Amino acid sequence: ALGGGGGGSYNANQAQGGSGGSGGGSRPAPGGLPGGAGTSGQGNDGGSVDADSGGSGGGGAGAAGQSITGFDGGNGGIGLNTYSAWATATSTGDSGYYAGGGGGGAYLSNTGGSGGTGGGGAGSTQNVVPTAGSANTGGGGGGGGSYEAGANGGRGIVIIRYAGSQIGTGGTVVESGGYTYHTFTSSG
Repeated sequence: ALGGGGGGSYNANQAQGGSGGSGGGSRPAPGGLPGGAGTSGQGNDGGSVDADSGGSGGGGAGAAGQSITGFDGGNGGIGLNTYSAWATATSTGDSGYYAGGGGGGAYLSNTGGSGGTGGGGAGSTQNVVPTAGSANTGGGGGGGGSYEAGANGGRGIVIIRYAGSQIGTGGTVVESGGYTYHTFTSSG
């Protein structure tokens, strides 16, 4: 999967969120802006912003980031629910969700956006550092507010599934529901 798009930033002189597997949220700009574009089959767009607002939420694997018109940050889009996609409960993750979008940073002391389910980090409010994306989820980092830099996204994960008993090697191996899962959180 492609990496996610970075969020818009005043410091980097980039107002619109970047494109990627999921799109980054944008920062306020004259006339408003759409979020960064996601990639079909991998993720969703970041949220849009108005001229005077907080930062919008980053897109997640399961939904777009929240568009924003007020001074709070937008919520990150929900990640992909592997329980639903695979129609079986596995022990490959705490919740089964991956690649949640990062929350947008708030304007001054307003409320930062929540990270999307699946490892997305929370956006900042004034004098509060945003939260990084959770490790091994591919979740987006939370956006910075008026004075804080945005946080990093979480490291990714690779899960390989095949029907039947174990025939491959590598990673953390789990057998569940007639399938074998190999989970990799580092090179292997």
